[in-house]
Amino acid sequence: MKQFEISSEGGAATHSETGTRRLAVNAAFLRDIKDDNQDLKMLLDQITPITRHPQTAANHWPELITLMSDLRDQLALHFSLEEAYGYFDDAVDSSPQLSVTAEVLRSEHPFLFAAIRDLSDQVSEVCSDRPEEVNHFIEQLDSFRRVFEKHEENELELILDSLDDDLGVGD
Repeated sequence: MKQFEISSEGGAATHSETGTRRLAVNAAFLRDIKDDNQDLKMLLDQITPITRHPQTAANHWPELITLMSDLRDQLALHFSLEEAYGYFDDAVDSSPQLSVTAEVLRSEHPFLFAAIRDLSDQVSEVCSDRPEEVNHFIEQLDSFRRVFEKHEENELELILDSLDDDLGVGD
């Protein structure tokens, strides 16, 4: 069974001279990720009720424009934190069979960001007095949201699988 030593510095998992594995948890990383996830959830929670019904969206269009811009900026931060702090790398290092999944997930970031950037641009071009334009935008946003939520779910599964391998779950 693997033994772990938890540290509040660094950000990598390493083996000590005794053969035990040292899991270093970067406190700043955890705080940044936690804050980012809370901010992202808050934005999505604000956007969701506005876009549930086309008339509600039309009535709150200026607010939606601002929220979409904020969401674009928050997702830029979100993806950069995920890549900069390298938890994908830790997942791959802990279990090379997870490397394909990690690379697929990492490769989705530019496409997801391009989609939200385009939506953020499009929302300001929609005429909120035209129900067909509002409906089309809401459909595109809902489609993005489903893809993004699945992506986040897959990232969480990758992290949990990595931890299962590190901690020896099922050994």
